[in-house]
Amino acid sequence: MFSLFLATVYFLIQVFTIGSKDIPKTSLVLRDNVNLIELNLANETFVKYFIMYFGYGEGKVDVQFYKDNVLISQQTIESVFYQGKVVSVSNMVDKIIMVVNGNNTEIKEISIKASEDKIIDLTNSKISLLKSSNYKGLVTNLIDEQQKMKRILNYRFTTYFDEIYHARTAYELLKGLPPYDLVHPPTGKWLIALGMALFGVNPFGWRIINLIFGSLILFLMSMLLNKIIKQPGSNLGIFASILMATDFLHTSLSRTANLDTFSLFFVLMSVLLGASYIDNLKYRKSALCYLTFVFAGIAFSCKWNSLYTVIPVLIIVYVIKIKEVLMLEDKKKKHLIILKCSVVSLLAFGIPYYLSYLPIIIKYPYHKYPSALIYDFILLQNHIWKYHSTLVATHPFSSEWYQWILSSKPLWAYFENTLPFNLRSTIVYIGNPLIWGLGFVSVIYLFIIKVKERLRSINVLIIVSCYFFSIIPWILISRIKFIYHYYLALPWLYLSIILAIQSFKVKNEFKVKLVFGASVLSLVTYILYYPALTGLTVSTKWIDILKVFRSWIF
Repeated sequence: MFSLFLATVYFLIQVFTIGSKDIPKTSLVLRDNVNLIELNLANETFVKYFIMYFGYGEGKVDVQFYKDNVLISQQTIESVFYQGKVVSVSNMVDKIIMVVNGNNTEIKEISIKASEDKIIDLTNSKISLLKSSNYKGLVTNLIDEQQKMKRILNYRFTTYFDEIYHARTAYELLKGLPPYDLVHPPTGKWLIALGMALFGVNPFGWRIINLIFGSLILFLMSMLLNKIIKQPGSNLGIFASILMATDFLHTSLSRTANLDTFSLFFVLMSVLLGASYIDNLKYRKSALCYLTFVFAGIAFSCKWNSLYTVIPVLIIVYVIKIKEVLMLEDKKKKHLIILKCSVVSLLAFGIPYYLSYLPIIIKYPYHKYPSALIYDFILLQNHIWKYHSTLVATHPFSSEWYQWILSSKPLWAYFENTLPFNLRSTIVYIGNPLIWGLGFVSVIYLFIIKVKERLRSINVLIIVSCYFFSIIPWILISRIKFIYHYYLALPWLYLSIILAIQSFKVKNEFKVKLVFGASVLSLVTYILYYPALTGLTVSTKWIDILKVFRSWIF
């Protein structure tokens, strides 16, 4: 029960800062290929920054700055889903012309700043739509919510990193529009859409479901450890929850609209059910076996790489199921039951995955019905495979698998670029090298004693194999990789730390002290790094002190 309490506390700490619902509501949607908007300032004014906040739609805006009808600078802004964009001007300006190129481009609000914290009052300024025959909304909508633009570039009000794909696609699924991102299965995006349906299209709405699942993961960690060590009343499950709650990467991901949090939740559900099936020697229920496959299928319907982690559990559960069948005396019955078990297992895995696509196939069929129900599904799977197998891309914060072990190459996901130099709001996807390193050593230690001492514990096998299956495929994959691809390996690191300590031939009191010490170390470093994980605005010096390696750029 304490782990459930911890998950609740974790949720309450995060929920008030994950994102705001107070973003610009009114907008101007421009549907012509070329549209012109003119903003005449009441007085000639020094403009340091020009900021534009977009809604839905694609396009680009050429922003021209004038003084006495003379063009002094021009910059281009790309439209991004519910994101604030800024250009640096640092000039005296009396007129701004915006040339909006695109189709169905939605602009929520614009503002200009004289300094980092001073918005210029546009009350007496005149804004006009010079050219556009097909639009929705009033041009004055662009300057009617100026009070909401003061920190609009902060993560609480804008999309960042992969949210521009996942939150956008979730919005499209919610509104019945053609989905943009089909390079991953849709279940995670359906869940993000649920948050928008409940709380609106805003940062809080597209992040809240991730936070709920991220909090529940802490409870699952405790349940899984207690199941593995077969001590339901043990306090060790609490430490598993604490280690996961204070994990740097888990915190960052559970606060943003992404697919990996959902993947991990369903992976843990599958492993927990599988471990329950394996552990129940006398009364193994087929339902647990097939539910293991169901949740593995749901995890797969969030992201394909989820399958890597659950493969060992699926194999073990299936083998045990077949071994039970082989103990039957009737040979004919054996073959039929084996066939039935195989088919039901495949269906239990495949049906949830297929159903995640069904609304998309029905809404936007490529082939004619009823063949679309099969051929469109195959077409969408081929699209995912082709995209990832042929992807050739570079990124300054991409990393290789061996860099994940000690988090030597983090991913800088966000920073607010209009704050004063002495303040910093940044978000980095990073791991705690002390705890991740300890976890890796623990996995290797468990593997060695498993082989050397020939431990028959199947639960140790599950933990070690789930870790290696989470990481080994990425060694073989040539496409671009990021540190968040290591996320599914994290539970097995933390479970390994506790199990490794439990295997020591020392007094139980000393074992508890070691686990407690690891948890305290994780908590202390977590508190120090919390601003860099969450975007909390702190002094620049604080953030700079955290960069203990040269490769840590954030």
